[in-house]
Amino acid sequence: MIRDKITTAAFALFTLAACGPDGTITATRRDQAPDMRSLAADMSRAITDMSAPRGADMRAPTIDMGMSAAEDMRQEDPPDMKQPPDMRPEEDMRMNPASWSQGCASGAGLTEGEHTFMLEDRERKFIVRLPQRYSTDRAWPLVLALHGNGGDAGYWDQTNGDRNIRGVLADDAVLIIAEAIDGKWRDYDLPSETWPARIESELLYFEEVISRANAQLCLDTNALFAMGFSGGGSFAGVLGCRRDDIRAFAAGGAVTYFDPSECTNTPAAWITIGEQELADARETYRDYWRDRAQCQATSAATDPAPCVAYDGCADDTPVHYCQHPGGHIWPGFGSQAMWSFFSELVEQ
Repeated sequence: MIRDKITTAAFALFTLAACGPDGTITATRRDQAPDMRSLAADMSRAITDMSAPRGADMRAPTIDMGMSAAEDMRQEDPPDMKQPPDMRPEEDMRMNPASWSQGCASGAGLTEGEHTFMLEDRERKFIVRLPQRYSTDRAWPLVLALHGNGGDAGYWDQTNGDRNIRGVLADDAVLIIAEAIDGKWRDYDLPSETWPARIESELLYFEEVISRANAQLCLDTNALFAMGFSGGGSFAGVLGCRRDDIRAFAAGGAVTYFDPSECTNTPAAWITIGEQELADARETYRDYWRDRAQCQATSAATDPAPCVAYDGCADDTPVHYCQHPGGHIWPGFGSQAMWSFFSELVEQ
């Protein structure tokens, strides 16, 4: 056993002596051969060490092999062992902002098209139009569209013309088109004493619709908007007055349906009135929202023409007014201007 160790040690020492500082053999000529006396001395020390009694200092003599040789012999560092990805459920991996709706994590989604449900012994209806690239990877703004009195959800469910809000919102927001009881947000054929109860029933309807949307779709709850024309614009004002989650509303040819003393919210407002339909009731509606937002009566031009932005409004509650030359109609610029106004209020 000792003989084998001696042979191995001798070979190792000879090899080290015959190698250059970079580990390559250089003794190719006699004058380059290693000093055999020095080698013998090294072998003697190795034999002595191997023969030393147990417990003796068994450390081998230090051999200076040069910096590059030591580096070559150093074991290569192990590759970077990356930690495996966190395998938590997707909803936990995504850092959902507080404004993302429940549907971002667990919603089954609402299909395109018509939806119905029963409320107060009535069958109620709404239509869902999703963005073209809808997914739960982001939270989407929601726009509620309200038809005029005597109409139905088909009024805004258009794919061309001035009321093509579907096309305007196709890449940017979820659209829900609402439908009033008997097609009327206010039934002027009924006594005025019945109007407050109708408002409460419609508020219940919107609570149900919005709750379903938040539970099933991935929505930005800080970007809930309402828009409408005529009676629908008037009831959009009711939503802005009574619902604290309405960020802004847009109304065309509207009048006041709500009791100002019951308002709990101050939304941003975009209002359009035709020159041929100007009346005290419509101007009162416009001025109420301007004053509620603490704006001044003065204004400056803003896009698109002929719109103006009232001066002095708070940054988060701008009020724009667009007086078009027509009568009781939704103006041609209205759909795009509505969304341009809303989109400026969506937090990025």
